[in-house]
Amino acid sequence: MASYPGLGLTRTVLGYVVLLLATHGDVTGASPFDLKMDRALLTVTSDLTYPVEVWTVSDVCYQCNLSFTGLIVTSHVNGNLTTNTSYPTRLDFVWNHGNGTNHSVCSHHYHYGEYGHYKMDLSSCKFSILADPVNSNIPILVAFLVYAALGVLWVVCSYLYRRNFGSEDDEIRHLLINTGRHNGPSPKKSESPPKPRRLKSLDTFRGMCLCIMAFVNYGGGGYWFFDHSVWNGITVADLVFPWFMWIMGTSTALSFRGLQRKATPKLTVFVKIVRRTITLFLLGLFIVNQPDDWATIRIPGVLQRFAVSYFAVSTMMLLHMEVGAQEEDIAGTEWWPRARDVVPYWKQWLFVLCLLAVHTCLTFLMPVTGCPTGYLGAAGLSDLDHTNCTGGAAQQIDNWLLTQDHIYGDETPKDEYQIQVNYDPEGVLGSLTSIFMTFLGLQAGKILLSYKDHGSRLIRWLLWGVGLGLLAILLCEGRQNGGWIPINKNLWSLTFVLSLASMAFILLSVYYYLVDVRRWWTGFPFYMAGMNSISVYLCHTVFQSYLPFSWGIHAKTHANLLFMHLFGSNLWTILFPAYLYWNSIFINI
Repeated sequence: MASYPGLGLTRTVLGYVVLLLATHGDVTGASPFDLKMDRALLTVTSDLTYPVEVWTVSDVCYQCNLSFTGLIVTSHVNGNLTTNTSYPTRLDFVWNHGNGTNHSVCSHHYHYGEYGHYKMDLSSCKFSILADPVNSNIPILVAFLVYAALGVLWVVCSYLYRRNFGSEDDEIRHLLINTGRHNGPSPKKSESPPKPRRLKSLDTFRGMCLCIMAFVNYGGGGYWFFDHSVWNGITVADLVFPWFMWIMGTSTALSFRGLQRKATPKLTVFVKIVRRTITLFLLGLFIVNQPDDWATIRIPGVLQRFAVSYFAVSTMMLLHMEVGAQEEDIAGTEWWPRARDVVPYWKQWLFVLCLLAVHTCLTFLMPVTGCPTGYLGAAGLSDLDHTNCTGGAAQQIDNWLLTQDHIYGDETPKDEYQIQVNYDPEGVLGSLTSIFMTFLGLQAGKILLSYKDHGSRLIRWLLWGVGLGLLAILLCEGRQNGGWIPINKNLWSLTFVLSLASMAFILLSVYYYLVDVRRWWTGFPFYMAGMNSISVYLCHTVFQSYLPFSWGIHAKTHANLLFMHLFGSNLWTILFPAYLYWNSIFINI
């Protein structure tokens, strides 16, 4: 029976290959007016006797000054301007007197549609639409309907198979119902405690994050909301990295319980921690750097941040670990049992809160050369008096420790804010809040281990999720911009960590209820990727730009990109881990 899944996967891949060959990699044609993706054409006409300059600013650029487009419109000579359609845009048409003074002829604020053709008559400041734009979100709707149809088909086929053909020893049955395959065989009776069943909901959560990660790393179909936030705020792409760190913390709690039960010596555990930390850091250096000059190698990165956070949290757990202990010694007062996931770890909480205090003091109190103290902005066009102050203290610390030559040079605010300095979103200062994010995941694992009934676990996870979310809303004042501490992935601000940890607690509660408690869902297809996360991440990162995982697109449209990015990410996060799973290949660091 095990051959059927492989046959189905082969047919699926062959079907995709036939479609690609038939369409030459493009599922739609070129755009009108030879416009690039996310662009509209604006024709500006004027009967005025003086030249008019066109200045622009995007709504996504918070508190930004207008920038000159380079277009000057003269009398009876039309001017054409392409404008971005991802965000609403303000255009100012200005008469420059040439003596240092000017006045606005016309101003217009509008959210242009992709491939639309618009006209602005400066004589009357009249705006009109010459050609309707296309709905660039239709490919997403089509993709959603396709996946929804596949999901319904899977549920129906699963039900029919279980009802008519499935047997207890059938390999396919393990995909359809939550039988716990690869949780290990039932142990024979012995004096040693039984091996705990693998938490399938956590694998499902991790696998879901991998699917999102692969998709957004490909480019997310070219949609802005599948890219990282320009500065403040959260997009889909911002969710994955912190969730992974949170899940790593939860897994660390489960791992240490196993080491504790096996009476593993602390020195052995510490050696494993150091080895894994070094491995993650070196892999990160390999992934983020192309063959280039050693003088400009980037030192921070995603896996490097994982390494630092893992080392800090694991070392805290190691210092707390009691070798050979089976259960926590819970005794004393009435309130202790109700807080047994927190009180025994008060030293860890004290250390983490000290890290947060250091992070807050450095962010808001450390003097930064040429910049306001406590500066949290992107600078550039948003602050012409401090154009090189991007990130404030975070950038200053990176410059001191790493220099501009060894940090990221293609950060998300570079285009919109036109910043002139390098800024690394995985810099040194943000490592402190990353440790806190991992520690909150560790807290979820402590809840799982401290409370044996499903209801207690779910209630506490939900309480943590709601509480952290409310705290994040309070600190950012419920606003994207202008709050006390804005939600900012580039800075890994405290509110960013609190809000993402809140979502993680709630999502784990949902997955846990569906997959491990009620067993209404097996977690398929996500849990297979979640059981081989490091293999999927490394292989996808290194080989994603090669055929058949991606290819050259002649007409770069959202539909063409979305098809390629979904195809490539599905190969890496569904078919590839399915192959590893069915061959019992599980790789860990």
